[in-house]
Amino acid sequence: MDEAFIRRQRIGLSCKGSHVLVHAAEKKAQAIDVGVCIAVVDASGELVAFSRMDEARSGSIEIALTKARSAARRRRATAEEAGGDGVAAIRLALASQLNVTQIGGGLPIVVDGQVIGGIGVSSGTTEEDLQIAHAGIDAFLAE
Repeated sequence: MDEAFIRRQRIGLSCKGSHVLVHAAEKKAQAIDVGVCIAVVDASGELVAFSRMDEARSGSIEIALTKARSAARRRRATAEEAGGDGVAAIRLALASQLNVTQIGGGLPIVVDGQVIGGIGVSSGTTEEDLQIAHAGIDAFLAE
């Protein structure tokens, strides 16, 4: 078999790693007194870990998951999607069957230059969601 047909150097997110992300994000959310939903997905956007804190709104469950999927699959922070163009963001969301969002709070998880997943946080303000997502990633990368 031709070696050009095979990718051998892909890394991935483990279940244990996803729990580090979730627990660190929960700790930050508690520190700033915000109950949130936290979703962690692998590079393909499939759910690996999830937490819905006691005070989180139930409507934020799907939003957190969409933010995580969008960040992982598009390999960028959700707030950077569509270059700030609201109309383009709506078109992109519709074209992706609502799997891409421009709402801040979703970040890709990058290790050794590869996106291995995404984290999405929802139920706080955009700034709070981002602080919490960053706390999860910072703890994960520090391990």
